[in-house]
Amino acid sequence: MNIKENRKILILLVFLIALFMSLIIYLSYFTVFKSAEVINHPANRREALKRAKIKRGNIYDRKGELIAYSEGEEYKYTRHYNYPESYSHLVGYSSKVIGNSGIEASYNKYLLGATQSDVLKSIRAFLDKNYDKDAGDSLYLTTNTSIQEKARELLSETGEKGAIVVMNPKTGEVLSMVSYPDFNLETIERDYAAIVERNEGSFYNSAMQGGFAPGSIQKIVSAAAIIESGVNRSYKDTGEETAGGYPIKNAGGKEYGNIDLKDAFTYSVNTYFANKSIAIGKEQMGKTAEDFYYNKSIDFDLNTSNSKLNKSTYNYESWDNQALASASIGQADVSVTPLHMCMVVSAIANNGKMMQPYLVSKVVSSDGSDILTKEPTELVQSVSPEVASEIKDMMIDSVNRGTGKSARLRSVQVAGKTGTAERSTEKVINNAWFVGFAPADDPQIAVAVVIENVQYLGGEIAAPMAKEIMQFSLEELSR
Repeated sequence: MNIKENRKILILLVFLIALFMSLIIYLSYFTVFKSAEVINHPANRREALKRAKIKRGNIYDRKGELIAYSEGEEYKYTRHYNYPESYSHLVGYSSKVIGNSGIEASYNKYLLGATQSDVLKSIRAFLDKNYDKDAGDSLYLTTNTSIQEKARELLSETGEKGAIVVMNPKTGEVLSMVSYPDFNLETIERDYAAIVERNEGSFYNSAMQGGFAPGSIQKIVSAAAIIESGVNRSYKDTGEETAGGYPIKNAGGKEYGNIDLKDAFTYSVNTYFANKSIAIGKEQMGKTAEDFYYNKSIDFDLNTSNSKLNKSTYNYESWDNQALASASIGQADVSVTPLHMCMVVSAIANNGKMMQPYLVSKVVSSDGSDILTKEPTELVQSVSPEVASEIKDMMIDSVNRGTGKSARLRSVQVAGKTGTAERSTEKVINNAWFVGFAPADDPQIAVAVVIENVQYLGGEIAAPMAKEIMQFSLEELSR
């Protein structure tokens, strides 16, 4: 064999080696970087069949009440919901036709038992006869279904759009979260197109996604900023405060004369907060609000919107005096969610500590072993215990003799604050709010209620609803 032929063989060998190396590199890249994309691609029938074989895990409330379950046989399982309307936004749906939403979406991997590899699941099934590798994991929620049903009933009776959130202020557990209008989980595949066509907001979870002007419930945060600033708290009210050239007036054009912070909070005096916000400045107001987690993302089991001091830029540094004064009474560009406002009032109830909200307390495998458990976690110390105590006293006064009287309970002291956020200056259209907690001396529940686009004030519609849900919740939790 001559040198020329050896060179040809060497070139061919190098070419073949290069081909093999290219194949190895491509397969390695594909396995590491592209496999998840292919597995999750809608056209991947193999993965769809694999999911269809799994019996989706159950969903229970805090008392073990069954909320969602699957029945049938392999590849033909049907998902069912025992409370198809009250849990429509929170639990959501799991459908082969329209996909997943709510907890069914955010905990999909657990419900399909897909957090462990098939190899590990097979080994575990071989070692433990009680373990079913073709069954998904079950979820236990923090919710109380009786409270969830009651909240939904209260909202549906009004016929208005709105939301109610009920939390344990000491732990961050969400006891109930309801948005209205809603839909029926049992008939969602049949109803989906019609709901989309009506476009009434039935799929929109306003409890955690709605960006509402808070109105006077924002005065909880503003009061904290005033206390922390050390500014003189006395004020002579004439019924009008000019801030930045545009007058801010009290509800009903009332004039209160010489008042302090407690009176201003109790009777929700707009002029007082407008004046004091300018006195303390935007830096103090903005810092205090951010201590209450405004302008920050909330880590939650479901995707939730942020509360914003400026809904377009998040930046309160651009506030002039007019914007600052308006923000102090919950108007202008301030935007909040009911979930977050329930967290704010929970912080006041919990000695200034804001707890991390959570909805799923644990995940349990088919053999009953815990895969994931959650414990109460402090998110931030929003204000000192002393400041929280002072604001709590003002909230008690607001319920006992101020704008929140419609939320009073006979046997339990309630602490709360009403809010009425104007949606239109041409005709009376408001978002009506109430936030509060009870019992005031040992808080067990915190609530946030908002009713959208109504002609009522917060004390006229939201406060009575809060009263009913607080009384019901306290009775339910004592059983």
